[in-house]
Amino acid sequence: MSRIAISNRHGVLWARSDGPLGNPVALELETAVLEAATMGRYAVSVLDLTQTPSIDSSGVGALVRLQTALATKGRRLILANPTPAVADELRLRDLHAFFQIAYDLHPDMDQEELLLASDL
Repeated sequence: MSRIAISNRHGVLWARSDGPLGNPVALELETAVLEAATMGRYAVSVLDLTQTPSIDSSGVGALVRLQTALATKGRRLILANPTPAVADELRLRDLHAFFQIAYDLHPDMDQEELLLASDL
């Protein structure tokens, strides 16, 4: 059973993964988000990390590849509401600035609000 949920909220792709972000979930999430963003032609994709208690190197790699793939297509990826452990791991790997990371995001926000939200 997949722990990945993807939905369209106000023209924005929202994805969520419940549980630790490591193999094989990381690869499944990367593939699912990239496919959905490409097929749906979403300009903005949000990955909600509220329910992701930890991330390992495979999860970090998947996020980097996803960010790179979407950016090369002129699309945005926002990491929303990362847990402290996930945010710390990104900082430790000096990747915090590589991503747009925002807190207090919710699916009822429109695309403009999402793009303006960013926490460093």
